[in-house]
Amino acid sequence: MELQKRNILILSIAQGLSITSTSINMINTGLVGALLASDPAYATIPLSLQFLTIAISLIPVSLLMGKIGRRPMFLLGALSAFLGCLIIAFSIFNKSFYLFILGSVFLGFSQANQQFYRYAAADNASDKLKSKAISLVLAGGLVAAILGPEVSRYSFDIFPQYIYLGTYLFAALIQIFNIIVLIFVKIEKPKKSKTILRPLMTILMQKTLVVAILAAAVGYSLMSFIMTATPLQIVNISKLGNSASATVIQWHIIAMFAPSFFTGSIISFFGSRKVMLIGVLLYSFSIFFGLLGQSVQHFWIALFLCGLGWNFLYVGGSDIIAKSALPEERAKVQGVTDFIIFVFVALGSYLAGILHSNMGWETLLVYAIIPIVILFLSIMLIKPKEFKLG
Repeated sequence: MELQKRNILILSIAQGLSITSTSINMINTGLVGALLASDPAYATIPLSLQFLTIAISLIPVSLLMGKIGRRPMFLLGALSAFLGCLIIAFSIFNKSFYLFILGSVFLGFSQANQQFYRYAAADNASDKLKSKAISLVLAGGLVAAILGPEVSRYSFDIFPQYIYLGTYLFAALIQIFNIIVLIFVKIEKPKKSKTILRPLMTILMQKTLVVAILAAAVGYSLMSFIMTATPLQIVNISKLGNSASATVIQWHIIAMFAPSFFTGSIISFFGSRKVMLIGVLLYSFSIFFGLLGQSVQHFWIALFLCGLGWNFLYVGGSDIIAKSALPEERAKVQGVTDFIIFVFVALGSYLAGILHSNMGWETLLVYAIIPIVILFLSIMLIKPKEFKLG
């Protein structure tokens, strides 16, 4: 039990440090892309390739974790984030869009490793405690909500001739601390069960697991879709400034991670199905307020609700995914499910740049309604008493 608590604390801190660099990148990547790309429509391509790298890396990373352990891969991931931030800083200095893409790929590999922090915390926990372990690790992202936007706000113009360069140097520095923290994590190998292992497709075809994957995929991809376009709209179109953009994203990230202190308990009390439905409702209100106006207040409310929706859908889906596999099945199941999720995320970030550049903010939000409706109908197709694995 003491080891479990220690791992949760360490992984929660690592989550905060990792997401801090990620949030710094999310706030600034579209803006840097717009400066370096030959066409504004290409501004989010590096972020899309970053998410695609996550998707491609997830299965190999998961399988390697099954062979050599979680910690070596976590350390490799933090090192990759450090190098990625430095490459992006150099791309700004060198005004190279292709180097920016390369740095984004390094960040993608890092994030593929970071996606397993939540599962690592749940590895040695009982089924009753898995929900809380997952949510508490994700709660570490609250550090990022405070630190990431503040770093962005005060560092983007440290070097006036190379705007955003200082921001990525700070993001790289943060990953040095992350490496130090991750050295102390110790994940015990789970005891092997005597149950005959099931074929992968048998596991993936469970109705509840299908809906859980869909919920996590829609929740994450819509967050990426809306969040990627928001700084472009606030800074480049609405002309509200970088400070306003940082504030909106800051509260968005707070909304993403702050509920994690109690999301696990809510799942234990109400069940994942109701939590997912709440997530759908929150996203619906997010889109509504985004369409209602384009003041700082409208962006703030829309992105805050978007963050809450992400939390309920992603944690609710992850809880079911974590409980869906036996110890020997975890590597392949978690790798494949997260691969599916991040294919959707990559598509969402790519479409955000295209739709925002060619059709505008309002049309982008209208398109966001489609996956929400599909997810709602999918959840409702399963009766509450059937909402279980097996």
